[in-house]
This record gives sequence, C-alpha cells and structure tokens, in this order.
Amino acid sequence: MTYITIRQCFIVGTIATLGLLGCKDDDTVVSPEPTILNTIPAFYLPSEEASYGMNEPIIELIAGSTERVDEPWDLDFHPFRENELWILNKGFENTGGSTVTLSNAGMSNQSYEWRRDGNAWHFMAHPTALSFSLDNGNWATTPEILDANRRGGAFTGPSLWSSDMSIYARPSGGNGSHLDMLHESPYSMGIEWDKGNAFWVYDGHNEDICWYDFAEDHGPGASNHDDGRVHRYTDMVTKRKPGVASHLVLDRESGWLYLADAGNARILKMNTKTGSKKRNITQAMERLAENIEITGVDWKVFASSNLQEPSGIDIDGDILYVSDHKTGEIIAYSLKLGYEIARFDTGKKGIMGIKVDKNGHLWFVSTDTDEVYRIIPQ
Repeated sequence: MTYITIRQCFIVGTIATLGLLGCKDDDTVVSPEPTILNTIPAFYLPSEEASYGMNEPIIELIAGSTERVDEPWDLDFHPFRENELWILNKGFENTGGSTVTLSNAGMSNQSYEWRRDGNAWHFMAHPTALSFSLDNGNWATTPEILDANRRGGAFTGPSLWSSDMSIYARPSGGNGSHLDMLHESPYSMGIEWDKGNAFWVYDGHNEDICWYDFAEDHGPGASNHDDGRVHRYTDMVTKRKPGVASHLVLDRESGWLYLADAGNARILKMNTKTGSKKRNITQAMERLAENIEITGVDWKVFASSNLQEPSGIDIDGDILYVSDHKTGEIIAYSLKLGYEIARFDTGKKGIMGIKVDKNGHLWFVSTDTDEVYRIIPQ
C-alpha cells in the first residue's frame, strides 16, 4: 500500500483520529482546515504514529459471480429503500445489460436479485452508468453504442426505468418495461440525476455534456417521446475513452458538475448555472418538445496531474473522490482547496463506478474481477 500526494505533505496536528496534513508549495506551507479533513475517512490520511504511513483499511468483497455480477460498470444506492444497492452489468451484444439488486448490502443477511429487461437489447444496450432520482425513485442508464437498433445509424441515448420491482423487467410489451428513452447521444459514458426525471449525460459521440428531461414518462413499454427536452452544452473540450466510463457528479450546493474526462486523463467542472441558448437544433433523431444548444458556459480543468483513466466519481461533503480505471487507485480532492489531498491504491484494476454511502464508506465495482467491494477505514 502506498501513499502519494501531488505536494510534499507532513503531519501538523490531529482532529479526533485523523491526521492533518500540511502541504508545501514552493516555500509556502498550507494547512488545510480541520473541518475539511475531518470529513475524510481515516485511511486516506497518514496515521499520527507514522508520519508517512497509512492505516490499513479493510477491503471487503461484497458480491461477485455468485451473485451474478458480470462486467459491472456502475452502482448506486436506492434513495428510499435502506441499504439497497443496485449494480449495473454491461451484458452481451445480443442480450443488453442487466442489474443485480442487493438487499441489506454488506450485511450478514444480504440477498440479491438479478434482472434483465425483456428488451434490454435496445433500451439497455451496453450500459455504462446509472443514477437514481431522489425525487421519485426512477433511475436512468446510458449506453456505449452508436445505434441501439444496430442498423448503422446513430440512434440511441439515455433510458428511464422504474425501481418498482413489480414493473422493472416485468412483461409489458415489445418495448420492454422502460419508462422512457431519448435518442440524441450515442456512446453516452456517464449520467447524473438533476431533478425530477431530468439527468445530466456525457455524450461521448459528440463529446458534449447534455441535459435530458424525460418530463412525464410514457409508462412501461410505451413509446411517446414528444415531451422530451434536450439541452446540449458544446463549450467543454472532452474525449471519450472507449471501454471506460466517464462518470458525472453534481455538487448540488454550488451547481458545479464534475466529469471524469477519461480520454484526456483529467477531471473537468462545469457551472450548470451559466450559459445561454445559442440555437435550436433541428437535426433531432425524433420529435422533441425542445432541443437546443447552450454556449457561454463557465468550465474549467479541475485536475490533470497523476491521472491515467479517471472513471468513477462521487462527492461526500467537501471531498471529491475519483477512481482510476487503469491504476486501481482512488484519489481524494478537496473541493474547497481545489487540489488533491491523498490517494489510495486498492490493488484492484478496472475500477469504474464508485459510491459513498451514508456512513462515509466507499463502494466500488471492478470490471476486471467482476466484483463489488466496500472499503472500511481502520
């Protein structure tokens, strides 16, 4: 296990069981505020006894092939059902993706349920990410495919699903059980809930950030998308990394949206409260209530050092966590200070989706091992 920081760091004090770091930039010593460091799990910081060591965390195997976890790309907790974890499997070309739902995740009475929608071939084709709506419990997925119909076009985008287990992946006609789908973003590599049935999407084909509002869903297995709205933010310079998710997370307090820009090996941030309409987009793949281009948005490179294939991303308080798919590391950044605080080598390559639970514990999936893990600090 290694401890790496961008800056030269040393202990300057303690808060409870956490060691505080002082970081040296040239000749200036910066001591991060205790309130910031107090939110970081202890295993991310040097112990008080060993200035450059780390407390050894427990990395728990939560689920694997026994629970039908198969090439997982993402995970998320149900917003209303306690300790219910959803895992997104990529699946195969002729089947579409699937999900594993863990009840009492990580507990002694944990159980699982595997499901695949009847028309996942189209509506969950090569899924890359999922995100739950905290307003209604619906969830949405994004696809890594050019054409969900496999006809040589460019017709696909995010799909909306119900988390009602009497509806999801239950027979409801030729269109499966999906609640809605909009088709303006091939090779979508990440998704993050905004409000209601609206989600932020990373469109890897057009290399844009898009805001999708499914509005009133059409119901299980129907097909009317007329009320859908798409806002396309075209200012940011991004690059898709084939086979690696580029997850998103929204800082709801500030309005900044963070993107793991895997193709450019960096983290970007975009102020969702900025930008204005440039034009109506007329070349839509389907009839929509609104399809517009947004420009003039405020965006920045948040981090670009010591990253190879950033993929998973999540926020816990003032801390931004990022997983590196290639190295198996999880990196912690302070949003307030704007730089890396520490990183931790999990020893597991192929990490993509990561999630912080209500206890501040990190969960992650590894596509290389087909497993789900939880990190417990010591």
